[in-house]
Amino acid sequence: MDTGDHSDANLPLIHLLQRGVRWFSDELLERLEAAGVDPITPAHATVLAHLDRETSLSVAELARRAGVTRQTMHRAVTQLLGEGLLSRAPGPGFPRSTLIGLTDAGCQRRDVALGILHDLEQVLGSQLGPAALAELRNSLTRAWPQ
Repeated sequence: MDTGDHSDANLPLIHLLQRGVRWFSDELLERLEAAGVDPITPAHATVLAHLDRETSLSVAELARRAGVTRQTMHRAVTQLLGEGLLSRAPGPGFPRSTLIGLTDAGCQRRDVALGILHDLEQVLGSQLGPAALAELRNSLTRAWPQ
């Protein structure tokens, strides 16, 4: 992993965060291909991570949990439905209410992707050290300004 140099410390934070996301994305795609699994984007892996075999959620609830707009979540759900990774079923309440769940293929791809992302976090931890990784995780899980 390219850790940059000390002059990078003056770069805008968004640049540094994007670099990290790009590293995770590139490595995820490379490792999925090496595992013989169809690619999935980190954004799609995030959607799948909020579902399991027993959990079906509305698009609005998925968006809330993922911290994205409903429109963004709807786009991702539509793509994942088209790939056969998600299922759609009528929900309770409003006539147009729909619940989104995982198909068997979605469960399999999610599990592989989440395992790879966990491994990548361990790689990052070996670069930063366990304390720095724990602090990074802690910092990023605190509430962002609204």
